[in-house]
Amino acid sequence: MVSKKILEENGCTQARLREIFTAKKGPDAEVREKFQDLIQSRILEGIQFSARNSKLYQSVDVAWDSLPINKSTIPLLQYAQDKISIEKCSDTLESLGTAEKFCDYDEEGNLAKIDTLRLYEVSVNLIRSYVTRRVAAQVSRFSNLYPYFKYEPRSTNIADKLRADVLSQRVEMMTDQFGYRHTWEQIIRQMFMYGHSVAFPEESWTRNVQWRHSKSEFTGEENLESYVEREGIKFFTPHPTRMMYDTSKPLHDVNTDTGPSWIGYWDIVRYGDYKQTPNSWNIDEISYTNSLSTIYDTYADFFNYYAQGGGAMRFPRVQDNFSFQNERTANTGIYSSEDDDKGMFVSKLFIRCNPMRDGLGKYPHDVWVKFTVASDETVLHAEFMPSLPAIYGGINENDDRLENISVAHEIMPFQDQLNNIINKMLHDMKVSMMKIFCIDEDALSEDVKNYIRDGLKDDTFYAKPKALFYSGQKAADLGINNKDFLQVVDAQKELSTGINQSIQAILQLLNLVERLLILSPQELGQAAPREISATEVAEIANTTNSVYSFISEGIDDMRAAAKKVIYEHLISCSESQFVVPIKNRYTLSTLEQAGFIDEYDSEPGPVSRNIIGSPDNLIHEYLFTSRDGAERARDTQSAQVLGQLLAQIMQIEGVSQALGKERIFQMFNEVFRLSGAHDLKLETDEYDGSQEQAKTIEDEQFMTQLKQQFPQVVQTLQKLSEVVQGMSGMQQKMAMPQQQPQPQQPTQKVKDTPEQQVQL
Repeated sequence: MVSKKILEENGCTQARLREIFTAKKGPDAEVREKFQDLIQSRILEGIQFSARNSKLYQSVDVAWDSLPINKSTIPLLQYAQDKISIEKCSDTLESLGTAEKFCDYDEEGNLAKIDTLRLYEVSVNLIRSYVTRRVAAQVSRFSNLYPYFKYEPRSTNIADKLRADVLSQRVEMMTDQFGYRHTWEQIIRQMFMYGHSVAFPEESWTRNVQWRHSKSEFTGEENLESYVEREGIKFFTPHPTRMMYDTSKPLHDVNTDTGPSWIGYWDIVRYGDYKQTPNSWNIDEISYTNSLSTIYDTYADFFNYYAQGGGAMRFPRVQDNFSFQNERTANTGIYSSEDDDKGMFVSKLFIRCNPMRDGLGKYPHDVWVKFTVASDETVLHAEFMPSLPAIYGGINENDDRLENISVAHEIMPFQDQLNNIINKMLHDMKVSMMKIFCIDEDALSEDVKNYIRDGLKDDTFYAKPKALFYSGQKAADLGINNKDFLQVVDAQKELSTGINQSIQAILQLLNLVERLLILSPQELGQAAPREISATEVAEIANTTNSVYSFISEGIDDMRAAAKKVIYEHLISCSESQFVVPIKNRYTLSTLEQAGFIDEYDSEPGPVSRNIIGSPDNLIHEYLFTSRDGAERARDTQSAQVLGQLLAQIMQIEGVSQALGKERIFQMFNEVFRLSGAHDLKLETDEYDGSQEQAKTIEDEQFMTQLKQQFPQVVQTLQKLSEVVQGMSGMQQKMAMPQQQPQPQQPTQKVKDTPEQQVQL
């Protein structure tokens, strides 16, 4: 953690950064030019790397966004329900490019009818189904945690426990104000879709102030006063295709501040949107070069899919001069008022700097500096960061690889295969609906043939009964069987086998996916396909818990880094006092020892209260890697055995007093942990400080009762204790070095102490 006050004492302020990055000449201008060249190289390298390697993540987005039904379904359903006319339905289908599939036209080209009964192709979104199941399993671990981030002190001092509770309450307020629960749901979903997720603090400290009416206690007049509506850290999780970082170090090491020396993200906005942004520097100096516009043209597919406007964004063009085309400054232009609707790259770049070495101040150690850069080099804003620049979480990623596949990538080929099988089955069903009428023209008169033709054209031959009269004697004279002049060929019987095979193939494919992803039908909320034994149920549960535990490692690692960032930003940047409620576990003396003030100034005692404190009172060494009690592994059988054993022990008279509240609570907490009730935890209060003294008395009383009820057992324990003490004394004597004889002193001989006599 970097102290903001110490930075300010050494000249590392935001005002100093503004002086440097708005300087036109002098030493500050040289520092500005050096940083601009560094920033430009980082941004060009990062954006090119993102666009060049975007196919891996773009494929997941395309598969995730696949429609579960055909795009023509809505107009067809509206027409079938008489909500739109046939002309309106035809126009909508033409705009979708599917009019030829559903519309029938007469010989003159006029719309005759719309076939609303046709089967159409569908797309099965297998990725969304399985990813949602895994996301739900991980999100549910934390959604009911209150507080959402639980801080634990490294020491067991009661004042330190108070600090940890107050810090947890203060961060819980921040969680509600900035929506951390929803943010972490998106982070976990990104991990399953793309393999990893990175979250950045949008600024060092976000503080929103509002006005409200306040009434004076003395005069009763109403005045306006300002109050802090919310303050804390707002996290932003960019899409992995818009991230950039130093690829020479593993991305995971950013959590320990031993990894990349620079990291950031970028986006495309309109110049007019940023021109009116307050507190921005160098708005009139935002330049553009052919470097970024060339990237936009080179990777047009990428920008058309992700950029705002679906490819409608345009950038100002530089008029190249052939004689100076190798000079960067000759190919640079400046945004103007006519370019309000033109596109502009904006990057948030975090660089590890040494202020003394780099000319930013007198602070001699490394610190992170956040730069907001327009285009590729114009610094709009900069600030010192007190903690990590970002937090990382990954699921089953190899740090030696720049790109790793995710769970969604593993499911993708099976989703394509499933779509192919279903489309083939639907095609067979379409063919099976076809019926062929074989009519012998020689056996029927012209009137009968016209009657049949009109009935087929009327499109009601399947809904209304039709009467067909023929001359049986005439057919017999011609030697024709009276059943042969009209035959109906049904293709459904021949194709039913292929449809059944498609259904079996779908089931086998889903079973294969579940095996590869280590899923079970029970985990997906489905019944088992066959009868399974209790042992198999236990094995499935153990395997599922093992997979969840492994998946949770990356999420827990990122949560630990988030707890560290939140704490360090709070301590370094917050200057406001806070009021938080605490449990009735602490006395007024403990509050004063920790530096807090009781809001109600109540008398000492175990009562609930609100306390007032400042961030400086929260400074302590905390366990950021604690898992908030959300241990994944469960062992219900061990919990049951331990619970039964504990119940039997507690039935013995005097055992509970001899063990004491703390030991009994530890046993209960172990039962809770093994059974899966991770949020339930029993703790001793501050008022148990006299427990040790009471326990000594209770132990004596318990031993007296034990001697009276079980004298033989007590004698055996006493003999065993004497043997253990004797062996311990022999070991100490053998371990002692041989003492050299001391010369006699002409002093009076002192009688040996009892301890020395025992030793001799």
